[in-house]
Amino acid sequence: MRLAEEGLSILLVTISLLFPGMAGIQASEPIPPATELQQRRAQIGLAESSEILLVAAGGTEGEEVIRDYEYLTGLRSWGGVLILRRESGTVVSTLFLPAKDPGFEMWNGPRAFPGEGSRKLTGIDTILPFASLMDWALKNRDQIKTVYLAKPRSQKESLWSNMFAEDTEFLSASRLIHSHRQIKSDWEVSQLKRAIDRTHQGLKAGAVNAKNSFYEYEVEAAIEGQFRTQGSPAPGFPSIVGSGPRSCILHWQENNGELDRDGVLLMDVGARSGAYTADITRTIPVSGKWSERQLQIYAVVLEAQRQGIAAVKPGATQREIDSAARRVIRKAGFGNYFPHGTSHHVGMNVHDVGPGRALQPGMVITVEPGIYIPEENIGIRIEDMVLVTEDGCEVLSAAIPKSAEEMEAWCKGAEVLRPELKKPTPKNSDSDSPQRLR
Repeated sequence: MRLAEEGLSILLVTISLLFPGMAGIQASEPIPPATELQQRRAQIGLAESSEILLVAAGGTEGEEVIRDYEYLTGLRSWGGVLILRRESGTVVSTLFLPAKDPGFEMWNGPRAFPGEGSRKLTGIDTILPFASLMDWALKNRDQIKTVYLAKPRSQKESLWSNMFAEDTEFLSASRLIHSHRQIKSDWEVSQLKRAIDRTHQGLKAGAVNAKNSFYEYEVEAAIEGQFRTQGSPAPGFPSIVGSGPRSCILHWQENNGELDRDGVLLMDVGARSGAYTADITRTIPVSGKWSERQLQIYAVVLEAQRQGIAAVKPGATQREIDSAARRVIRKAGFGNYFPHGTSHHVGMNVHDVGPGRALQPGMVITVEPGIYIPEENIGIRIEDMVLVTEDGCEVLSAAIPKSAEEMEAWCKGAEVLRPELKKPTPKNSDSDSPQRLR
């Protein structure tokens, strides 16, 4: 027992160094009600006490906690460890948090610690000091045969193995958590709508700003500045703002090219509401007027998206949605210019987690066909977020304009502040750097 205690002491020191705590127990962004967090934990499919789910918060300065931890606790502070275990048919939650530390808070601000405040936020009655994790492990290690582990990517499984018996089996926690994360509650849908509203304003600001911008990054700044103005903690993913030839690079994120004044500008962006991100794409004519060729391609993409959305319903598959959109593009003769899938799940992650299965009510996916013709410097994508309902679907981002006429109107909505806009040739420009995917 003495050797086990010494090993666990070393383990806990290591964990405390990896996960020291996080500033800001909560900001102004909403967190789920405690009752919803309790429901999320209760649905985790564990057997009786021989199995546990262990979720470490992860995170460090400048890095957020892992989403599975936030999904189950509502907390955004590093340093915690959540353990779920089924006893007498009920999932029992035990949360270990670092002690209150005024020195840490002086540098970083408040964080979650054991006490009534954390109990009210999480709905977890048993919240213990992080230092007592060793005692918990010693008391229970011989009974536990299976550990479902959700851990940060940087953390090795061996870090936890010393807490349990040698014959303990370690399995991925994703099989227990991610199928539930795919089905969004009403509260989660409200957060996605809030993120979408913020994204709407960001996209509009970007379109208006394009008339008076030289570079893609000026448009990016307008978009993300609007996100922050509305309270979004950060973009949900690196913004994609590509003009001319860069509109054909699917994940262009350098955003340092010159705007093609006769070309298109593709903006694939997403604001956040708390942990939830939007993911919306709009494409505009930089000049404020589509060319005949641009308008032809835009009409095909818009119709492909309409057909893809029409295919969204319970029981449908993402392959079927893709086929519905792809048929339109192939029929128009652009089949070779649509190289990516049409849909993905979205939620706490922009490419959200979960098994590939038929759609169910409560799932939220994107529908985002595109046509990219590098030899013509034309890339057009239109993307919306769609909620699967009991009898079909609801386009959550329906309020964001997307017709060709509306995109022109967006671009024309700005007063021209730089009427003598000329093509700049600054020294040491990065605009000619190699274009690469990420």
